Amino acid sequence: MPSLHASDPIMAETPTSDDMKTKDQAPPSPVTEDTNFLRTVIGGFLMGVANIIPGVSGGTMLLATGIYERFVESVADLTKFKGFKKALLGEGSAASLLNPIALFSALVRLLKLPHVLFIAIVGFSAVISILVANKPINLGLTHVHHLMYALFIGLTLGGVPLLWKEIKINAVSIAAIVAGILIMAGIALISGVALPRNFVVFFIAGILASMAMVLPGISGSYLLLIFGLYYPISKAIEDLKEALKATSFADVFAIGFSIILPVGLGVLEGIAALTNILKALLHRFHNATMGVLLGLLLGSVLGLYPFKALKDVEKDEATGKAVPVEVAPAKPATPANIALVLLMIGVGFAGTYAVSRIGNKEGEQSAVA
Repeated sequence: MPSLHASDPIMAETPTSDDMKTKDQAPPSPVTEDTNFLRTVIGGFLMGVANIIPGVSGGTMLLATGIYERFVESVADLTKFKGFKKALLGEGSAASLLNPIALFSALVRLLKLPHVLFIAIVGFSAVISILVANKPINLGLTHVHHLMYALFIGLTLGGVPLLWKEIKINAVSIAAIVAGILIMAGIALISGVALPRNFVVFFIAGILASMAMVLPGISGSYLLLIFGLYYPISKAIEDLKEALKATSFADVFAIGFSIILPVGLGVLEGIAALTNILKALLHRFHNATMGVLLGLLLGSVLGLYPFKALKDVEKDEATGKAVPVEVAPAKPATPANIALVLLMIGVGFAGTYAVSRIGNKEGEQSAVA
């Protein structure tokens, strides 16, 4: 993976272990601060878009744009509050933070920590992309879901070449790839499971969504879709935006506390836990771990068959249970529709592959997790 140049005072590279690398790499080409910043913004923006697209992994987008290793290391440092004490206190004491000027200076020092600034840029870019792309994507799913699913299949498969380069093919890696495919096949078989909608379930939904940010090949939105939680969360985002526009703070509080808060807490918890687990696995079992991730990526398209009905789950008022309902009927597999589906798969594949070329344009270093 192209590294951010160590001389960059703003986007300095977080040190990583050579144990995570499976191939000899040439020294990274020097890049400018603008290039580093641009790659980080693009990676964050695409990660946000991926988080609302069933079947696309935000982790794959980070990998494709060349900032995945930096993301894993930075989040791990952030969860351990690395450098926080020195940044916040400086040469003073905790009491000095009661002074507004001292507090502002402390926050500036905190933001200048490389891992904090990096995560802030990625996170801000992801939030912006979610707010901008959420409605158009949902309209596409509602009216032309067969084409949207085809696009998502292509976008997902476009990450395969990138991961393939990271794997040393042997019996262990082949078994790992098969295991990853079987995991996703098992998940696809339980498509349409209706879960209740409460604080705990939405918290778990946040953890599932965080997988898309951390694990290449795992789509949190796809997992939410098959468990019937994608549309409630997506609708809550749109309802929250409308409530804010209407300055209806009662609705803002109701939506925020019942759905947005538990999902947000779940995302934070999931990112912290999964990043540290993934970091340890990649250090100790890099080839096998990358094999599983590739299998997960390949298997994630199994539940995205374009010519099926688009389903959601709703609460049955009579029984109080969540039941599957059809949002849009299945499109017929006519020659014209098949041609359009294949075209959209090709467009999606080309799009993700193009992103991988952006991430690797600074030489031919491979992306290492």
